Amino acid sequence: MPPTSPTGQSVGTPESNSHGGRSRAFRAWAAAAVVLVALGVMGSIGGARSIASSTSQRDRRAFVATSQGIASSLRVSIQHIQDLIESTNSFLIGDPNATKVQFDQWAQRVAVLRRHSEVISVGIIDYVPRTQLASFEATQARRQGTPFTLAPSGSRPYYCFATVGVERTVTPIIPQDFDVCDNPTGSEITDVRTSGKSAVLPYTYNGQKVFGLETPEYSGGAVPATVAARDAQFVDVIGVLLVPHTFLASALVGHPDVAVALHFGGASSSVVYISGARRAGGLTAEVSLHDGWTLQTIGPPLGQGLFHSEGALLLLFGGIVLSLLLGALIFTLGTGRARSMLLVRDRTAQLQHQALHDTLTGLPNRALIVDRITQLLERNRRNGTAGAALFVDLDDFKSVNDSLGHEAGDHLLELVAWRMKNALRGADTIGRMGGDEFVVLIDGDAPHVAASVVAQRLLDLMHQPFVLKGALMPIYVNISIGVAVGDRRSASDLLRDADVALYEAKGAGKNQFAFFDSTMASESGRRISLEFDLRSALDDEEFHLVYQPIYRASDLSIVAVEALLRWRHPTEGVIQPDEFIPILESTGKIREVGAWVLRQVCTQSATWRAQGYAIDVTVNVSARQFDSDLIIEQIRDAMHHCGGQDSLLIEVTETALMRDVDATIRRLRSIQGLGVRIAIDDFGTGYCSLSYLQQFPIDYIKIDQSFIGTLATSAESTALVKTFINLSRDLGFKTIAEGVETVEQLDILRAIGVTEVQGFLFARPLYPSELERRILEPIRLALSPTPTSAVWRPPLRG
Repeated sequence: MPPTSPTGQSVGTPESNSHGGRSRAFRAWAAAAVVLVALGVMGSIGGARSIASSTSQRDRRAFVATSQGIASSLRVSIQHIQDLIESTNSFLIGDPNATKVQFDQWAQRVAVLRRHSEVISVGIIDYVPRTQLASFEATQARRQGTPFTLAPSGSRPYYCFATVGVERTVTPIIPQDFDVCDNPTGSEITDVRTSGKSAVLPYTYNGQKVFGLETPEYSGGAVPATVAARDAQFVDVIGVLLVPHTFLASALVGHPDVAVALHFGGASSSVVYISGARRAGGLTAEVSLHDGWTLQTIGPPLGQGLFHSEGALLLLFGGIVLSLLLGALIFTLGTGRARSMLLVRDRTAQLQHQALHDTLTGLPNRALIVDRITQLLERNRRNGTAGAALFVDLDDFKSVNDSLGHEAGDHLLELVAWRMKNALRGADTIGRMGGDEFVVLIDGDAPHVAASVVAQRLLDLMHQPFVLKGALMPIYVNISIGVAVGDRRSASDLLRDADVALYEAKGAGKNQFAFFDSTMASESGRRISLEFDLRSALDDEEFHLVYQPIYRASDLSIVAVEALLRWRHPTEGVIQPDEFIPILESTGKIREVGAWVLRQVCTQSATWRAQGYAIDVTVNVSARQFDSDLIIEQIRDAMHHCGGQDSLLIEVTETALMRDVDATIRRLRSIQGLGVRIAIDDFGTGYCSLSYLQQFPIDYIKIDQSFIGTLATSAESTALVKTFINLSRDLGFKTIAEGVETVEQLDILRAIGVTEVQGFLFARPLYPSELERRILEPIRLALSPTPTSAVWRPPLRG
């Protein structure tokens, strides 16, 4: 929907043909940008795939090279083992009948175990046919010096004995009289004789996997071509017991991500040894190490696709980002003018909305509400119908701001607005006039009935608790509603009448609604007019202060003056305090005006002291001022601006003190700490408990004039006033009697011991200059050091 003006007409709507042309331009540039981005993305994907493929091939080649390097290292290790076997064979050829001692000496001389860390033992296995067993046993018994005991015993076609050898352990690994062929691997040892090939046999030694490399040796050194020749020329078997992990681990140094599987396979054996952590799906490569050995290397899995190559990812995402930037640049440049126009239009609509809506609640503000009322009145005149306006005000909303802060108050206003919006029909209008005031507009048939239903619904909704941030308990809100129904000359007239009805509802006890009628116009109109004028009275300097003297009762010497607020209306003249101060109280304006009074009083007091008039000044503080700690800061600020004198006395009513006793005591003590004295005003008219009176840190009790006026005619009044004075004396308080108008009243008060007096008998409230001329200056002259000086007393009126 296009934005509207306050009169409801569309404004700023572009012409349809220009709008269509701008839309076509947007679509064309958007299509060009999309094509560019798509081409760039496809090119990035193609390039990334090429890099990923190249990276994969490079990684595979690197892995194959790593496998070849590991294989070369293992070939060297295997060749060292073969060299050891050849060296052993050469020793046996040179001395076929060598004893174990001779073999040990040879092994130590050539450093067999030191040079081959993977070797556990090296030895000779002799084949002994059953026919030669007895002769072999005798020979071995003679050589080892102990009886030869065949193990395991029994008759077999042949026997295999490890006659000589060297090992890393002190105790021989295989006893010389143990038949090594009488075990599961014995057949493989015997097969070595006829096959002419080495065999690898698996063993477990000290908990680790090892293998024995069994190699046949023949006379003449070479392996005969036939089985018969090999059987005829067979000499013995050279057995080497090795730890495969040792030379496998040495081959893997520098390759932590690679595992190896060493395989030895032949006609008579097939053994695999593994070192390193194998990964599922990893790269594999097989390399033949010759002589029956095969090496399988297992590397990490080869990354597949774009996301396994940093270069590919960099090209892919960089290309995509670059394509998007180029596309955005083309689109931005191509649509810059159209986009600028759209931004201007959107900003204009936003500013129009802000101008016509409340920033806190989003509801229509006063300007838009007035426009809606104008439209409502015009529509009703055309249709012969009537509408209604409901003026809604939150009762005592100021206390929420004072106790919980303005943030909580704003939150409460938002919640109230939300509830009200959800309670109304779609055809109704709700707006915020400002502060805690809302307006609801109702249009349709039977406006009185509809307004009553809506008003009652709103009252019921507000009875439900509100949960605010920072509040320890839910908040309950009361509202007052004024309703104005029917036609008016203008929107302001309808709002005025609803406002008058609102004050009628508040005056009847709040938390209710009232309909406007003509009888309300005079009385409520006067109050509304004064309230409106009071809003600017302080800024327009319409307030002023007058001062009424207070005298010591014993000698009638002046001790203080009471500051009294007056309002000089620009058209009505001076308006009495009992008419405008309640309005200041109800609107909360009294706080601002009260702070002004404190500053004025302190300034005037400083001026009098500078002129030589040492006189105290008393100031009335309202209940609305005293229900917040702000009063302490206002007093401190006022005294700071006039030099921090101790001539100030504040008067607080009993009712104000009893609203929150604990807070009252705390505030009174803080105020006394500033050097300010405190009096209870209108004493005897409230409900102050004597126990609380003892707790309050006060200095004076000011007896209400309603008791003073009947002193001469009522014994009860005299008894009460005497009781007040005696109580005050016992508690250490001074007393002030206000409203003294006759000499007879003064005499009674003197007789019963009142401390100070005030009233029309002595003087009416005076302007500062008049007070100086009529009272303060004569006192100063009377007290000047002259031979005729005497105590000055005020003239008493009859």
